[in-house]
Amino acid sequence: MKPLPPCFRSGARCCLTLAMLLILGQLAACAAKPVPTREGESPQWMGTIRDLRAIPQDLMPFARQAGGSTPLLSAAEQAEQDARFNRIFFGPWQMKKATVKRRSASAIFRKARGYKHDDVRWTQAEWDGIARNARMSTYPNTKAQAITIRNTDLREMPTHAPRFSEPTPDQRANPFDYFQYSLLPVGTPLFITHTSRDGQWYFIECPVAAGWVDASDVALVDDDFIRRYQTGSYAAIVRDKVMLPGSQCGQVNIGTVLPLADTPTGQPGMINLLVPVKKGRYAATVTAPVPIADAVRKPLPLTPDAVAQIGNVMMGQRYGWGGMFGDRDCSALTRELFTPFGIWLGRNSTGQGRSGLVQPLEGLSTADKEKVILQQGVPFLSLLWMRGHIMLYVGEWKGRPAIFHNVWGVRVVNGDDDNDRFVIGRAVVTSITPGAELRNLYRKTTFADRLRSLTTLPPGKR
Repeated sequence: MKPLPPCFRSGARCCLTLAMLLILGQLAACAAKPVPTREGESPQWMGTIRDLRAIPQDLMPFARQAGGSTPLLSAAEQAEQDARFNRIFFGPWQMKKATVKRRSASAIFRKARGYKHDDVRWTQAEWDGIARNARMSTYPNTKAQAITIRNTDLREMPTHAPRFSEPTPDQRANPFDYFQYSLLPVGTPLFITHTSRDGQWYFIECPVAAGWVDASDVALVDDDFIRRYQTGSYAAIVRDKVMLPGSQCGQVNIGTVLPLADTPTGQPGMINLLVPVKKGRYAATVTAPVPIADAVRKPLPLTPDAVAQIGNVMMGQRYGWGGMFGDRDCSALTRELFTPFGIWLGRNSTGQGRSGLVQPLEGLSTADKEKVILQQGVPFLSLLWMRGHIMLYVGEWKGRPAIFHNVWGVRVVNGDDDNDRFVIGRAVVTSITPGAELRNLYRKTTFADRLRSLTTLPPGKR
């Protein structure tokens, strides 16, 4: 995983300093009542910018403007994309050997760095202990197909302990655990390439990335299971915190894909899903009835209305780097938002920004960038990319482009610190200049100044 760019690096110091600025009234954006997160009232370190009060925090007005139920792709195009999704998703079950080299997988173990919590640094002795358990000298020591039986963290090192880049007394105020790659949903196909000395961790490769997962969250699969599991008919979860009765996974969220069972539920408004469970070391399936409001047959027809309805479930939800706390970062929002439609997007913002028909924006003025976006962007089908961040273009608001994104914050100057953050920390709709009104904005630089490209899906389009 690449280090988080400085413009999105959290500042643990921002809690006190932002609170002081709010009290002193030095931030123009906070003059009005804050817009709460989906979880309720915002903590003091989380601010509200003018865009959140001026632009609807609801995607449906933009969807109506973009054509409502009008398809964004033809049925043939969407079927092609869905087939591509399935090939990538189940790809690990076709693997025969590791593709990640030992040197790459072992690089993290060399030198201790970062903080575990508060101002407590990782020690070299602790780092070396994790390295001994990883026993990378024997890598790769395993070849096995597997599947996640619950949501699980994909980690850079085989430990649940976090690594922060700075002292972090409040992890919610600095949700950037740099050991965290991604959150893998239940039902994610894996290829195990290595097992830790204590057997509690697997190094795996999957469609999203490679890294370590907790072995207790994983079950091995054999050829018979793979044949039965790959039914060709799949459902995508379209709400968060959905319960799967009889499973071992607890709640599941948008981004989860599971096979449709061929047996009816016998209950109106319900569908049956096949959910992997662990029996001994190997996977089996149970049938879980789910309301049709929570799961749909994939691919769901891609329309502005449908994207908006799923996006509104995410609206206001807190930011979490790599799925920290079960929350989403910018690329998780876009990737999981398009999953029900059978559109596969990669894990990070850079890959997503190159995934379709790319229109360069670098070197243009903000006014010219907005003109290009309004003329060439397709609402609910175009992504805006800058280094370290990805956003979904949703249409025009009062003559300017509007974007939906899960964003941590904007860079501001705070005394001698020119790398502080005004924290937004949630999924919102903004202009491409969020926080432009802040009096202490760093060099008066907004996202618009850093936008590099407009990318119109579907992936593979050039």
